[in-house]
Amino acid sequence: MFTSLSIDVRDGYLQVTEVLNEESRALVASARGRRSRVGGRSLMAIVLAYREGPREVWGPVLLELMAPSLLARLQRLRTEPPVMDAEDVRQQLVMELLLAAARMPLPKEPGYLRSRLMARANQGVRRRLRRERRRQSRQDSLEASHEGGR
Repeated sequence: MFTSLSIDVRDGYLQVTEVLNEESRALVASARGRRSRVGGRSLMAIVLAYREGPREVWGPVLLELMAPSLLARLQRLRTEPPVMDAEDVRQQLVMELLLAAARMPLPKEPGYLRSRLMARANQGVRRRLRRERRRQSRQDSLEASHEGGR
């Protein structure tokens, strides 16, 4: 059984806030204070800090800021049992978000960063799910292969 994404993100965030210096704490406080409003510039600053590193510190901060968007997106993604269950989809979405934050070209207008990050992460997860769906459709069930051999 896995814990919820919101609990994992919150725990990771609380662990890393203890190691942030004063300047980093101010940046995080600014981003968290603006999260419900515009906050594009603050989110851009967090993504840039994540790129500069250390990623194990800035990753949980970024995930905490993006948690509402992650949770909303997870509700719309379907699983592909038995290989990709809800936990797998959740981990894939988190990984894709962090990968997008690390590598994608950043928009000139910081107000679009949140939606661009989520679109890129969603695209990666959906591709993986489609690949799994195609793979499963090409396989015969064990029962069908036994019946065909009799």
